[in-house]
Amino acid sequence: MTARKPPPTAPEHNHRDRGLRHNDDFLRLWGGETLSQVGSQISLIALPLTAITLLDAGAGMVGLLATAQYAPVLLVSPLAGHWFDTRPCRPTLAATNFGRALLMGVIPLSWALGFLSVPLLLVVAFATGTLTAVFDIGYVSYLPRLVPPRQLTSANARLESTYSIAGAGGPGLGGLLVQALGPAGAVIADSFSYLVAGGLNLGIRHREARPPRQKGVSPWPAIREGMVFLARHPVLRPVLLQSAAFNLLGQVTFTLFLLYGVQSLHLTSGTLGVVLSVSCLGGLLGAAVAGRVGRRLGTGRTIVWSMVVGSLSLTAIPAAHGRAPVAVAVLVLGLIVHELGLGLFNVHSLTLRARMIPAHLLGRVTAGWRLVSTGAIALNGLLAGVLGELLGVRTALAVATGTLAVSCAAFLFSSVRTVSVEGPAEPDDDDPDAPEGRAAEAPTAPTTADGADEPTEGQPWTRS
Repeated sequence: MTARKPPPTAPEHNHRDRGLRHNDDFLRLWGGETLSQVGSQISLIALPLTAITLLDAGAGMVGLLATAQYAPVLLVSPLAGHWFDTRPCRPTLAATNFGRALLMGVIPLSWALGFLSVPLLLVVAFATGTLTAVFDIGYVSYLPRLVPPRQLTSANARLESTYSIAGAGGPGLGGLLVQALGPAGAVIADSFSYLVAGGLNLGIRHREARPPRQKGVSPWPAIREGMVFLARHPVLRPVLLQSAAFNLLGQVTFTLFLLYGVQSLHLTSGTLGVVLSVSCLGGLLGAAVAGRVGRRLGTGRTIVWSMVVGSLSLTAIPAAHGRAPVAVAVLVLGLIVHELGLGLFNVHSLTLRARMIPAHLLGRVTAGWRLVSTGAIALNGLLAGVLGELLGVRTALAVATGTLAVSCAAFLFSSVRTVSVEGPAEPDDDDPDAPEGRAAEAPTAPTTADGADEPTEGQPWTRS
Protein backbone atom coordinates (compact mmCIF):
# COMPACT_ATOMS: atom_id res chain seq x y z
CA MET A 1 0.00 0.00 0.00
CA THR A 2 1.43 3.35 -1.04
CA ALA A 3 1.48 6.10 1.53
CA ARG A 4 -0.32 9.27 0.59
CA LYS A 5 1.96 12.20 -0.10
CA PRO A 6 1.26 15.00 2.40
CA PRO A 7 0.31 18.42 1.08
CA PRO A 8 3.19 20.85 0.61
CA THR A 9 4.10 22.78 3.73
CA ALA A 10 6.66 25.18 2.27
CA PRO A 11 7.14 27.03 -1.01
CA GLU A 12 8.29 24.71 -3.77
CA HIS A 13 11.46 26.01 -5.37
CA ASN A 14 10.74 24.56 -8.80
CA HIS A 15 8.71 27.70 -9.55
CA ARG A 16 11.83 28.92 -11.36
CA ASP A 17 10.80 26.84 -14.36
CA ARG A 18 7.09 27.44 -14.05
CA GLY A 19 6.98 31.14 -13.17
CA LEU A 20 4.47 32.89 -10.96
CA ARG A 21 1.81 32.76 -13.66
CA HIS A 22 1.61 29.00 -13.15
CA ASN A 23 1.67 29.03 -9.35
CA ASP A 24 -2.05 28.38 -8.80
CA ASP A 25 -1.99 29.12 -5.09
CA PHE A 26 -0.27 32.48 -5.62
CA LEU A 27 -2.78 33.31 -8.36
CA ARG A 28 -5.69 32.59 -6.01
CA LEU A 29 -4.16 34.76 -3.31
CA TRP A 30 -3.42 37.49 -5.84
CA GLY A 31 -6.86 37.29 -7.46
CA GLY A 32 -8.65 37.46 -4.14
CA GLU A 33 -6.60 40.46 -3.08
CA THR A 34 -7.32 42.20 -6.40
CA LEU A 35 -11.07 41.89 -5.92
CA SER A 36 -10.83 42.91 -2.29
CA GLN A 37 -8.72 45.96 -3.11
CA VAL A 38 -11.12 47.15 -5.83
CA GLY A 39 -13.98 46.96 -3.35
CA SER A 40 -11.94 48.67 -0.65
CA GLN A 41 -11.08 51.51 -3.01
CA ILE A 42 -14.78 51.95 -3.68
CA SER A 43 -15.39 52.22 0.05
CA LEU A 44 -12.46 54.59 0.41
CA ILE A 45 -14.47 57.21 -1.43
CA ALA A 46 -17.98 55.93 -0.62
CA LEU A 47 -17.73 55.93 3.19
CA PRO A 48 -16.58 59.55 3.65
CA LEU A 49 -18.97 60.71 0.94
CA THR A 50 -21.76 58.88 2.78
CA ALA A 51 -20.97 60.96 5.84
CA ILE A 52 -20.51 64.20 3.85
CA THR A 53 -23.49 64.03 1.50
CA LEU A 54 -26.09 62.01 3.43
CA LEU A 55 -25.28 62.96 7.01
CA ASP A 56 -23.90 66.52 6.51
CA ALA A 57 -20.58 65.65 8.19
CA GLY A 58 -17.84 68.28 8.42
CA ALA A 59 -14.05 67.99 8.68
CA GLY A 60 -14.17 66.83 12.30
CA MET A 61 -16.64 64.02 11.67
CA VAL A 62 -14.90 62.85 8.48
CA GLY A 63 -11.65 62.79 10.43
CA LEU A 64 -13.26 60.74 13.20
CA LEU A 65 -14.51 58.25 10.62
CA ALA A 66 -10.97 57.87 9.25
CA THR A 67 -9.67 57.36 12.79
CA ALA A 68 -12.23 54.59 13.40
CA GLN A 69 -10.96 52.74 10.33
CA TYR A 70 -7.30 52.78 11.37
CA ALA A 71 -7.37 52.81 15.18
CA PRO A 72 -7.73 48.99 15.37
CA VAL A 73 -4.19 48.69 14.02
CA LEU A 74 -2.94 49.98 17.37
CA LEU A 75 -5.06 47.49 19.29
CA VAL A 76 -4.80 44.19 17.41
CA SER A 77 -1.50 44.28 15.48
CA PRO A 78 0.77 42.80 18.20
CA LEU A 79 -1.55 39.88 18.96
CA ALA A 80 -2.26 39.28 15.26
CA GLY A 81 1.45 39.02 14.51
CA HIS A 82 1.94 36.43 17.23
CA TRP A 83 -1.16 34.59 15.98
CA PHE A 84 0.24 34.19 12.45
CA ASP A 85 3.66 33.12 13.75
CA THR A 86 2.04 30.23 15.64
CA ARG A 87 -0.88 29.25 13.36
CA PRO A 88 -1.59 28.67 9.66
CA CYS A 89 -2.52 31.84 7.79
CA ARG A 90 -5.06 30.66 5.20
CA PRO A 91 -8.12 30.00 7.43
CA THR A 92 -7.80 33.35 9.17
CA LEU A 93 -7.40 35.22 5.88
CA ALA A 94 -10.61 33.68 4.57
CA ALA A 95 -12.49 34.41 7.80
CA THR A 96 -11.49 38.09 7.78
CA ASN A 97 -12.75 38.47 4.21
CA PHE A 98 -16.10 36.86 5.00
CA GLY A 99 -16.42 39.01 8.12
CA ARG A 100 -15.78 42.20 6.15
CA ALA A 101 -18.37 41.17 3.57
CA LEU A 102 -20.97 40.86 6.33
CA LEU A 103 -20.04 44.17 7.97
CA MET A 104 -20.06 46.19 4.76
CA GLY A 105 -23.46 44.74 3.92
CA VAL A 106 -24.85 46.48 7.02
CA ILE A 107 -24.43 49.92 5.39
CA PRO A 108 -26.71 49.47 2.34
CA LEU A 109 -29.19 47.54 4.50
CA SER A 110 -29.43 50.34 7.07
CA TRP A 111 -29.66 52.90 4.25
CA ALA A 112 -32.57 51.00 2.69
CA LEU A 113 -34.36 50.68 6.05
CA GLY A 114 -33.80 54.33 6.95
CA PHE A 115 -31.68 54.07 10.10
CA LEU A 116 -28.22 54.91 8.72
CA SER A 117 -26.39 57.20 11.16
CA VAL A 118 -22.91 58.49 11.97
CA PRO A 119 -22.59 56.23 15.06
CA LEU A 120 -23.46 53.20 12.93
CA LEU A 121 -20.89 54.23 10.31
CA LEU A 122 -18.27 54.55 13.05
CA VAL A 123 -19.05 51.09 14.45
CA VAL A 124 -18.87 49.47 11.01
CA ALA A 125 -15.66 51.34 10.17
CA PHE A 126 -14.02 50.24 13.43
CA ALA A 127 -15.06 46.59 13.10
CA THR A 128 -14.01 46.44 9.46
CA GLY A 129 -10.72 48.11 10.32
CA THR A 130 -10.07 45.45 12.95
CA LEU A 131 -10.48 42.63 10.42
CA THR A 132 -8.42 44.54 7.85
CA ALA A 133 -5.57 44.96 10.35
CA VAL A 134 -5.55 41.20 10.97
CA PHE A 135 -5.76 40.39 7.25
CA ASP A 136 -2.92 42.71 6.25
CA ILE A 137 -0.50 41.15 8.73
CA GLY A 138 -1.45 37.63 7.69
CA TYR A 139 -1.16 38.47 4.02
CA VAL A 140 2.43 39.70 4.34
CA SER A 141 3.32 36.70 6.53
CA TYR A 142 1.76 34.21 4.09
CA LEU A 143 3.38 35.35 0.84
CA PRO A 144 6.93 34.08 1.59
CA ARG A 145 5.40 30.68 2.35
CA LEU A 146 3.86 30.49 -1.13
CA VAL A 147 6.72 31.66 -3.38
CA PRO A 148 10.50 31.03 -3.42
CA PRO A 149 12.66 33.81 -1.92
CA ARG A 150 14.06 34.92 -5.27
CA GLN A 151 10.59 35.42 -6.71
CA LEU A 152 9.54 37.80 -3.93
CA THR A 153 10.33 40.94 -5.94
CA SER A 154 8.24 39.68 -8.87
CA ALA A 155 5.44 38.63 -6.53
CA ASN A 156 5.46 41.95 -4.69
CA ALA A 157 5.48 43.81 -8.01
CA ARG A 158 2.33 41.94 -9.03
CA LEU A 159 0.68 42.71 -5.72
CA GLU A 160 1.61 46.38 -6.04
CA SER A 161 0.11 46.30 -9.55
CA THR A 162 -3.06 45.04 -7.89
CA TYR A 163 -3.15 48.08 -5.61
CA SER A 164 -2.60 50.35 -8.59
CA ILE A 165 -5.24 48.67 -10.74
CA ALA A 166 -7.66 48.79 -7.83
CA GLY A 167 -6.74 52.41 -7.28
CA ALA A 168 -7.21 53.16 -10.97
CA GLY A 169 -10.63 51.53 -11.26
CA GLY A 170 -12.02 51.60 -7.73
CA PRO A 171 -12.40 55.33 -7.04
CA GLY A 172 -13.74 56.06 -10.51
CA LEU A 173 -16.26 53.25 -10.20
CA GLY A 174 -17.00 54.37 -6.66
CA GLY A 175 -17.66 57.93 -7.79
CA LEU A 176 -20.02 56.74 -10.51
CA LEU A 177 -21.80 54.36 -8.13
CA VAL A 178 -22.17 57.14 -5.57
CA GLN A 179 -23.88 59.31 -8.17
CA ALA A 180 -26.06 56.46 -9.48
CA LEU A 181 -26.98 54.61 -6.27
CA GLY A 182 -25.98 56.96 -3.48
CA PRO A 183 -22.89 56.47 -1.29
CA ALA A 184 -24.38 53.69 0.84
CA GLY A 185 -25.50 51.72 -2.18
CA ALA A 186 -21.99 51.84 -3.64
CA VAL A 187 -20.72 49.77 -0.70
CA ILE A 188 -22.64 46.72 -2.01
CA ALA A 189 -19.82 46.14 -4.50
CA ASP A 190 -17.31 46.15 -1.66
CA SER A 191 -19.28 43.55 0.28
CA PHE A 192 -19.45 41.28 -2.77
CA SER A 193 -15.72 41.61 -3.47
CA TYR A 194 -14.84 40.48 0.06
CA LEU A 195 -17.15 37.49 -0.33
CA VAL A 196 -15.44 36.34 -3.53
CA ALA A 197 -11.98 37.01 -2.06
CA GLY A 198 -12.78 34.77 0.90
CA GLY A 199 -13.81 32.00 -1.47
CA LEU A 200 -10.53 32.29 -3.37
CA ASN A 201 -8.60 32.13 -0.08
CA LEU A 202 -10.36 28.87 0.78
CA GLY A 203 -9.39 27.53 -2.66
CA ILE A 204 -5.66 27.70 -1.91
CA ARG A 205 -4.40 24.11 -1.73
CA HIS A 206 -1.08 24.82 -0.02
CA ARG A 207 -1.12 23.63 3.58
CA GLU A 208 1.29 25.05 6.12
CA ALA A 209 2.94 23.00 8.83
CA ARG A 210 1.46 24.08 12.14
CA PRO A 211 4.19 25.95 14.03
CA PRO A 212 4.98 24.62 17.52
CA ARG A 213 3.00 26.29 20.30
CA GLN A 214 3.68 26.29 24.00
CA LYS A 215 0.46 26.17 25.97
CA GLY A 216 0.14 28.55 28.87
CA VAL A 217 3.03 30.76 27.70
CA SER A 218 2.28 34.48 27.43
CA PRO A 219 2.59 35.92 23.88
CA TRP A 220 3.97 39.24 25.14
CA PRO A 221 7.67 38.23 25.29
CA ALA A 222 7.42 37.10 21.66
CA ILE A 223 5.68 40.34 20.70
CA ARG A 224 8.42 42.31 22.46
CA GLU A 225 11.05 40.35 20.53
CA GLY A 226 9.61 41.59 17.23
CA MET A 227 9.54 45.21 18.39
CA VAL A 228 13.13 45.03 19.70
CA PHE A 229 14.29 43.57 16.37
CA LEU A 230 12.87 46.59 14.53
CA ALA A 231 14.12 49.14 17.05
CA ARG A 232 17.70 47.85 16.83
CA HIS A 233 17.89 47.25 13.08
CA PRO A 234 20.00 49.98 11.39
CA VAL A 235 18.24 49.67 8.02
CA LEU A 236 14.63 48.79 8.80
CA ARG A 237 14.31 51.36 11.59
CA PRO A 238 14.75 54.50 9.40
CA VAL A 239 12.53 53.04 6.68
CA LEU A 240 9.85 52.35 9.29
CA LEU A 241 10.01 55.83 10.82
CA GLN A 242 9.80 57.54 7.44
CA SER A 243 6.90 55.27 6.44
CA ALA A 244 5.08 56.27 9.62
CA ALA A 245 5.62 59.97 8.89
CA PHE A 246 4.38 59.50 5.36
CA ASN A 247 1.33 57.50 6.40
CA LEU A 248 0.31 60.05 9.01
CA LEU A 249 0.75 63.16 6.87
CA GLY A 250 -0.27 61.46 3.62
CA GLN A 251 -3.56 60.32 5.08
CA VAL A 252 -4.18 63.75 6.61
CA THR A 253 -3.74 65.03 3.06
CA PHE A 254 -6.15 62.47 1.61
CA THR A 255 -8.82 63.15 4.24
CA LEU A 256 -8.64 66.90 3.57
CA PHE A 257 -8.37 66.34 -0.19
CA LEU A 258 -11.94 65.03 -0.41
CA LEU A 259 -13.26 68.04 1.49
CA TYR A 260 -11.10 70.41 -0.57
CA GLY A 261 -12.34 68.90 -3.82
CA VAL A 262 -16.03 69.04 -2.89
CA GLN A 263 -16.22 72.28 -0.91
CA SER A 264 -13.44 74.48 -2.36
CA LEU A 265 -12.92 73.29 -5.94
CA HIS A 266 -16.62 72.35 -6.34
CA LEU A 267 -15.82 69.03 -8.01
CA THR A 268 -18.43 66.29 -8.23
CA SER A 269 -18.01 62.82 -6.74
CA GLY A 270 -17.55 61.45 -10.25
CA THR A 271 -14.79 63.96 -11.05
CA LEU A 272 -12.95 63.16 -7.83
CA GLY A 273 -13.17 59.48 -8.68
CA VAL A 274 -11.75 60.08 -12.15
CA VAL A 275 -8.87 62.15 -10.72
CA LEU A 276 -7.95 59.34 -8.33
CA SER A 277 -8.37 56.69 -11.03
CA VAL A 278 -6.15 58.38 -13.60
CA SER A 279 -3.48 59.25 -11.03
CA CYS A 280 -3.23 55.65 -9.85
CA LEU A 281 -1.93 54.67 -13.27
CA GLY A 282 1.36 56.08 -12.01
CA GLY A 283 1.41 53.34 -9.38
CA LEU A 284 0.82 50.73 -12.05
CA LEU A 285 3.82 52.08 -13.96
CA GLY A 286 5.92 52.12 -10.79
CA ALA A 287 5.15 48.47 -10.07
CA ALA A 288 5.84 47.50 -13.69
CA VAL A 289 9.33 49.05 -13.76
CA ALA A 290 10.24 48.29 -10.12
CA GLY A 291 12.51 45.38 -11.00
CA ARG A 292 14.43 47.30 -13.67
CA VAL A 293 14.77 50.43 -11.53
CA GLY A 294 15.95 48.38 -8.57
CA ARG A 295 18.61 46.64 -10.65
CA ARG A 296 19.85 49.96 -12.01
CA LEU A 297 19.80 52.09 -8.84
CA GLY A 298 20.02 49.44 -6.15
CA THR A 299 17.43 48.63 -3.50
CA GLY A 300 18.39 51.37 -1.05
CA ARG A 301 18.54 54.24 -3.53
CA THR A 302 15.24 53.15 -5.06
CA ILE A 303 13.56 53.15 -1.64
CA VAL A 304 14.96 56.57 -0.68
CA TRP A 305 14.34 58.42 -3.95
CA SER A 306 10.86 56.96 -4.47
CA MET A 307 9.91 58.22 -1.00
CA VAL A 308 11.27 61.70 -1.76
CA VAL A 309 9.54 61.96 -5.14
CA GLY A 310 6.27 60.56 -3.82
CA SER A 311 6.24 62.98 -0.90
CA LEU A 312 7.17 66.18 -2.75
CA SER A 313 4.55 65.60 -5.43
CA LEU A 314 1.70 65.86 -2.89
CA THR A 315 2.33 69.61 -2.68
CA ALA A 316 0.40 69.82 -5.96
CA ILE A 317 -2.87 69.38 -4.04
CA PRO A 318 -2.96 72.72 -2.19
CA ALA A 319 -1.42 74.33 -5.31
CA ALA A 320 -4.52 73.36 -7.32
CA HIS A 321 -7.06 76.19 -7.42
CA GLY A 322 -8.96 78.41 -9.83
CA ARG A 323 -10.95 77.08 -12.76
CA ALA A 324 -11.91 73.43 -12.56
CA PRO A 325 -10.04 72.21 -15.69
CA VAL A 326 -6.77 73.78 -14.51
CA ALA A 327 -7.19 72.51 -10.96
CA VAL A 328 -7.97 68.99 -12.18
CA ALA A 329 -4.91 68.99 -14.45
CA VAL A 330 -2.62 70.03 -11.58
CA LEU A 331 -4.12 67.38 -9.30
CA VAL A 332 -3.77 64.60 -11.87
CA LEU A 333 -0.16 65.47 -12.73
CA GLY A 334 0.94 65.70 -9.11
CA LEU A 335 -0.84 62.52 -8.07
CA ILE A 336 0.49 60.49 -11.03
CA VAL A 337 4.04 61.29 -9.91
CA HIS A 338 3.07 60.54 -6.31
CA GLU A 339 1.66 57.13 -7.20
CA LEU A 340 4.74 56.33 -9.31
CA GLY A 341 6.93 56.84 -6.25
CA LEU A 342 4.48 54.91 -4.07
CA GLY A 343 4.57 51.89 -6.39
CA LEU A 344 8.37 51.77 -6.48
CA PHE A 345 8.71 52.18 -2.73
CA ASN A 346 6.20 49.52 -1.75
CA VAL A 347 7.65 46.81 -3.99
CA HIS A 348 11.21 47.24 -2.72
CA SER A 349 10.24 47.91 0.90
CA LEU A 350 8.25 44.66 1.08
CA THR A 351 11.02 42.68 -0.59
CA LEU A 352 13.69 44.17 1.67
CA ARG A 353 11.70 43.25 4.77
CA ALA A 354 11.07 39.70 3.54
CA ARG A 355 14.81 39.25 3.00
CA MET A 356 15.98 40.85 6.24
CA ILE A 357 13.44 39.51 8.76
CA PRO A 358 14.01 35.94 10.05
CA ALA A 359 11.26 33.56 8.99
CA HIS A 360 10.24 32.68 12.55
CA LEU A 361 9.83 36.39 13.39
CA LEU A 362 8.05 37.50 10.22
CA GLY A 363 4.55 37.66 11.69
CA ARG A 364 5.41 39.52 14.89
CA VAL A 365 7.89 41.89 13.18
CA THR A 366 5.28 42.64 10.50
CA ALA A 367 2.83 43.34 13.31
CA GLY A 368 5.31 45.70 14.95
CA TRP A 369 5.87 47.39 11.60
CA ARG A 370 2.17 47.94 11.06
CA LEU A 371 1.71 49.06 14.65
CA VAL A 372 4.11 51.95 14.04
CA SER A 373 3.66 52.59 10.31
CA THR A 374 -0.05 52.01 9.75
CA GLY A 375 -0.91 52.83 13.35
CA ALA A 376 0.21 56.38 12.64
CA ILE A 377 -2.77 56.63 10.30
CA ALA A 378 -5.07 56.25 13.31
CA LEU A 379 -4.03 59.75 14.34
CA ASN A 380 -4.66 61.25 10.91
CA GLY A 381 -8.39 61.70 11.33
CA LEU A 382 -8.09 63.70 14.52
CA LEU A 383 -5.17 65.73 13.15
CA ALA A 384 -6.97 66.41 9.86
CA GLY A 385 -10.10 67.49 11.69
CA VAL A 386 -8.21 69.85 14.01
CA LEU A 387 -6.11 71.38 11.22
CA GLY A 388 -9.11 71.73 8.92
CA GLU A 389 -11.24 73.44 11.55
CA LEU A 390 -8.49 75.78 12.81
CA LEU A 391 -6.67 76.71 9.59
CA GLY A 392 -9.14 76.06 6.83
CA VAL A 393 -8.87 73.12 4.47
CA ARG A 394 -6.41 74.56 1.93
CA THR A 395 -4.00 75.95 4.53
CA ALA A 396 -4.16 72.66 6.42
CA LEU A 397 -3.26 70.84 3.20
CA ALA A 398 -0.26 73.14 2.70
CA VAL A 399 0.93 72.50 6.27
CA ALA A 400 0.58 68.71 5.95
CA THR A 401 2.28 68.38 2.56
CA GLY A 402 5.01 70.88 3.45
CA THR A 403 5.84 69.07 6.69
CA LEU A 404 6.03 65.77 4.82
CA ALA A 405 8.45 67.25 2.29
CA VAL A 406 10.72 68.52 5.08
CA SER A 407 10.67 65.12 6.81
CA CYS A 408 12.35 63.54 3.78
CA ALA A 409 15.59 65.49 4.29
CA ALA A 410 17.01 63.18 6.97
CA PHE A 411 15.84 60.06 5.11
CA LEU A 412 17.60 61.24 1.94
CA PHE A 413 20.98 61.09 3.71
CA SER A 414 20.33 57.97 5.81
CA SER A 415 22.26 54.71 5.52
CA VAL A 416 19.29 53.17 3.71
CA ARG A 417 20.48 54.53 0.36
CA THR A 418 23.63 52.35 0.48
CA VAL A 419 21.75 49.08 1.01
CA SER A 420 21.51 46.48 -1.73
CA VAL A 421 20.09 42.97 -1.82
CA GLU A 422 22.74 40.71 -3.30
CA GLY A 423 21.92 37.91 -5.67
CA PRO A 424 20.00 37.94 -8.97
CA ALA A 425 16.25 37.88 -8.94
CA GLU A 426 14.55 34.65 -9.83
CA PRO A 427 13.94 34.72 -13.61
CA ASP A 428 10.27 35.03 -14.36
CA ASP A 429 8.40 34.25 -17.53
CA ASP A 430 6.90 37.73 -17.53
CA ASP A 431 10.23 39.59 -17.33
CA PRO A 432 12.63 38.71 -20.15
CA ASP A 433 15.15 41.26 -18.91
CA ALA A 434 15.55 39.64 -15.52
CA PRO A 435 19.05 38.21 -15.04
CA GLU A 436 19.50 34.46 -14.98
CA GLY A 437 20.51 32.94 -11.69
CA ARG A 438 20.24 29.85 -9.56
CA ALA A 439 17.31 29.76 -7.20
CA ALA A 440 18.37 30.24 -3.61
CA GLU A 441 17.20 28.02 -0.82
CA ALA A 442 17.27 30.90 1.64
CA PRO A 443 17.19 34.68 1.41
CA THR A 444 20.48 36.43 0.74
CA ALA A 445 21.64 38.91 3.34
CA PRO A 446 21.33 42.55 2.33
CA THR A 447 24.58 44.45 2.32
CA THR A 448 25.68 48.04 2.33
CA ALA A 449 27.63 49.60 -0.51
CA ASP A 450 30.93 49.16 1.30
CA GLY A 451 30.37 45.41 1.44
CA ALA A 452 29.69 45.07 5.15
CA ASP A 453 26.83 42.78 6.02
CA GLU A 454 23.92 44.45 7.74
CA PRO A 455 22.85 42.73 10.96
CA THR A 456 20.29 40.15 9.90
CA GLU A 457 19.31 36.71 11.08
CA GLY A 458 17.67 35.48 7.88
CA GLN A 459 15.24 36.16 5.66
CA PRO A 460 -4.79 54.30 -0.94
CA TRP A 461 -1.64 56.82 0.03
CA THR A 462 0.18 54.57 2.42
CA ARG A 463 3.65 53.13 2.45
CA SER A 464 4.02 49.44 3.19
